[in-house]
Amino acid sequence: MNFEWNLFQFTARDCLSLAKAVKACHTLKVLHLHRSGIDDEKVRVLISHILDHPSLLTLDLSHNKIGDSGARAVGKLLNGRCILTTLNLCDNKIKSNGAAAIGHALGKNTTLSYINLRLNRLGDDGGQAICRALLKNSTLTHVHLGSNDLGEPTAAILSQVVVSNKALVDLNLSCNTIGPDGGKSLQEGMEENTTIQSMDLRLTEVGQENEYCINQLLKRNREEQYQQGRNS
Repeated sequence: MNFEWNLFQFTARDCLSLAKAVKACHTLKVLHLHRSGIDDEKVRVLISHILDHPSLLTLDLSHNKIGDSGARAVGKLLNGRCILTTLNLCDNKIKSNGAAAIGHALGKNTTLSYINLRLNRLGDDGGQAICRALLKNSTLTHVHLGSNDLGEPTAAILSQVVVSNKALVDLNLSCNTIGPDGGKSLQEGMEENTTIQSMDLRLTEVGQENEYCINQLLKRNREEQYQQGRNS
């Protein structure tokens, strides 16, 4: 009679039971726990049980309540304690300190190819930490940093990333106030890049001319990759 969905929540006990089950299931490859009210405490419990999991490739923790403390646990997982290829942390509460922990781990990680950090609160300090990791990382191909309060300081390091990183194929920067100066930095970096084929710059205020030039460079890269594919 007095039914309400919030009476049926993912409790700490539920989390521990699930974590133990995942640890025991050595063949599990994909784990989705989105929209489950997972906070820092719960994610630490979960990750403590999946460290060194032999087969887990995809971890989706999107639309939860994970903050900096939980992000540090994620960093520990990524730092040589997993074989994940896909990690989704979209729409959580990760700020600069959490991003620094994840960035530190990404600088050493050799398996992850996709990471989604959209709709967090990284700010420029967090964004720069992730970008510095991309200067070292050689396996990430898809990176989503949309809606994270990133600005021109992040774009300045990103311009170095697009010059030196030879793995990135898709970079999403949408809904960040990068501005025309940041757009100019990205354009100059893209002039020396041959691998990035997609860069989402919607609602970034980079300026029409910068965005047009970047899109032309992306088109050039796609055509070159297509020709290489045909020739091989």
